[in-house]
Amino acid sequence: MPWSDLRLLKLLFLQDLRSLLGYPSLWITLVMLSLLVGYSFVQAQDLFSQACRTALAYPELGSGLNPVEAVFVPTMGAYYLVETLLLPFVVIRLAGQDRQTGSLKLLLQLPLPPVMLNVAKLAALSVAGMLLALPALAAILIWHYLGGSVYGPELATLLLGHVLYTLAIFCIALFAATVSATPASAAIICLAVTLGSWVLDFAVSSGDWPAWLSRSSLTSLLRQFETGLLSSVDVILFLSISALFFYAGAIFLPTGRRLFDRLRGILGGMLVFGVIVWVAVQYPAYRDTTENRRHSFNPADERALKALPALLDISVHMNRDDSRLYDFERSVLSKLRRLVPQLRIRYVESTSQGLFGAPENDQYGLIEYDYEGRHDQSYSTSPREVLPLIHALAGQKLLPDPVPAYTGHPLVVDSAVSAWVFYVLLPFLFLYGAWLFRHPKLFLDVSGDLNHEDR
Repeated sequence: MPWSDLRLLKLLFLQDLRSLLGYPSLWITLVMLSLLVGYSFVQAQDLFSQACRTALAYPELGSGLNPVEAVFVPTMGAYYLVETLLLPFVVIRLAGQDRQTGSLKLLLQLPLPPVMLNVAKLAALSVAGMLLALPALAAILIWHYLGGSVYGPELATLLLGHVLYTLAIFCIALFAATVSATPASAAIICLAVTLGSWVLDFAVSSGDWPAWLSRSSLTSLLRQFETGLLSSVDVILFLSISALFFYAGAIFLPTGRRLFDRLRGILGGMLVFGVIVWVAVQYPAYRDTTENRRHSFNPADERALKALPALLDISVHMNRDDSRLYDFERSVLSKLRRLVPQLRIRYVESTSQGLFGAPENDQYGLIEYDYEGRHDQSYSTSPREVLPLIHALAGQKLLPDPVPAYTGHPLVVDSAVSAWVFYVLLPFLFLYGAWLFRHPKLFLDVSGDLNHEDR
């Protein structure tokens, strides 16, 4: 790109940033975010402290006290609400102002491709994203100040998930503002995408649709990052969804193009999106970033499972809504899918009388294992019994590697400091910022800067 185009892109970025920082909706969103994060953080601290009082008396209970899972995941839940319900209105206001004021026709005459107009807006929104990160940074610093321990990789995975989710919301809102004639219509489109994601989660969990559809749900993708499991598939899915909506918004931005040409461009983008997702699913990479290794087996077990040369066939005689199947999926099957090169899991639907009744089928709850013609079965869903059974079928003998036991990080804290920061200090700073950036003398005079460059 020529240097003159880069300077023009910089000016567009500064103009969008000037408009964005002058919106009261941005600063209201920040104030609401501070209050919601503060409430979630204070509540999480109080609940964690109550659990720690018991753990200090009985140290064996400390293994269940993970600060990231117990404190920061609930705290970041406030971000999910703001990112989903409030942030799109800020993006729609910024992206729709050119169409509402009629300046879009002038901007399209600039010697820049239409996609660069949205690039400038996305760059300005990234500055707003930095402001959004301030309450989370304050929570981390307060927790560290109070003496709390945080495992860096696990916390970074959680934050990465919310960054990718925010990027997806930005791109969806940009697309909605581009294809809509009014901000109200754009807001309805964003709401439809959000509700569609929630409905997709509900439909998949109830078994009405294939389970692989859950990959397209933004909420499901974010939930994986909250568990501390970093997956290349989830990262690529987030980035692909964001890129697809961003590309679709750039296609619909120029006026006067035929609908057929626009749809053809979108179909081409969807094809590329599908190929990227297919490649990502075929060659996944995972990393357990949790301190207590809750997504991993013993390293010796993992090496043995990765070395299995033949197909491992598992037949599960349980209904999808059985709580034992949920535990089995979480503790065993999800890990086997990431480790065993050749794995086939079959779910055999059975009938049961319920939680306290006797099952009609004697095989209900049975789990069968087949490997190279050898067969074994068990009713256990615990990895302590399942893994030795699989190793015996494969003829493997191994000794577990010594792994230090996770003892947790119990801490009893006083949440008064947090309340003052999130309920008083940060809202005051955001309100002061709203007043400060609405003052005309504090903005960059873009026309003056342009005249200076022309000289």
